Amino acid sequence: MKHPPAHGKSPHRGASVKKMTSVFFLALVLLSVERSQANEKRGAVPEKVLSAKTIYVDNQTTDAELQYDAYMGLNKWGRYEIVDSRQKADVVLRLTGSSIVKFAPGGDPSATYHPNPVSEKSAAGEELAPPGCTRLALIEPKSGTTLWRDLRKTSNAQEKSRLLDGLHEAVDQQEKKPSK
Repeated sequence: MKHPPAHGKSPHRGASVKKMTSVFFLALVLLSVERSQANEKRGAVPEKVLSAKTIYVDNQTTDAELQYDAYMGLNKWGRYEIVDSRQKADVVLRLTGSSIVKFAPGGDPSATYHPNPVSEKSAAGEELAPPGCTRLALIEPKSGTTLWRDLRKTSNAQEKSRLLDGLHEAVDQQEKKPSK
């Protein structure tokens, strides 16, 4: 028969506390990473975005409603003229979800359907959004440089209707800053 240690503590208690502490710190780190991703929009909006007059919407999500919501939001805002090609645009608004749509010409034998993404990145090398979210990126059309990014929850109609709120707020904040 085994007797408990003289000091009254279980020998496994120390390991359990260490495990709990490790789990707590891991959760804290993950939450801070998630929070920083959700706050991507907090960065300054570059002058290129502020001076842009035209915008092209590149919807790479599997949700056509998001493109409609982007068009509606841009029209309501009235800041940019929506154009029909990236060549005519000063900036490109790219929408990506947790999966992407890739155009494949008919009759292409190498085009196969894969419902699950092979990687966590799109063909352009951008990070895909978590499920229920959409990643917005303002892209410089000639260089392909990302000028600004945001991650928005878009799992329901109300959230989708507020798709561009982060961009609108970031532009407004940048314009309110005093010139140096």
